[in-house]
Amino acid sequence: MSADADRTALAQLQRDWMQAVQERDIDRLDEIVGDGFRFTAIHLAPEPMTREQWMGAAREGYTIVSFAYETMDIDLFGDTAVVHSRYSQVASYQHVSLSNVFRLTDVWSRDTGRWRVVARHSSVLG
Repeated sequence: MSADADRTALAQLQRDWMQAVQERDIDRLDEIVGDGFRFTAIHLAPEPMTREQWMGAAREGYTIVSFAYETMDIDLFGDTAVVHSRYSQVASYQHVSLSNVFRLTDVWSRDTGRWRVVARHSSVLG
C-alpha cells in the first residue's frame, strides 16, 4: 500500500472510530482498538485508561452527539503511524459534559495488514 493510500485509510479509520463510539458499535470498536490500547487524558484522570476501561466507558457512559476532526496530520513510520489532530465534540460521560475542542495524538500499528489504534493522548484546547 502506498503512503497516500495509508494516510487515506487512517483518516477514514479515525472517523470510523468515533462514529462507532457514537453508534455504540462495540463489534467495530473491537476491530479498531488494538490489544494493549492506552488512553491518556490528564484532564480526566492522572493515570492512563486500559483498553478494557476505555471500552467499558464507550459501551456504557460515553455519549457523542456530534464530532468533527478540524485538522488531521498523519505521519508514517513503516507499520506505525502517528495521527495529530484537532478534534471537537459535543459529548458527555455519565451526564458530565465532555463538549470541547481537543488536541489528539493517536498511535496506530499495522499488524497482519490491518491498522489498529494502540494509544491516544488527549489535551483540552477550549
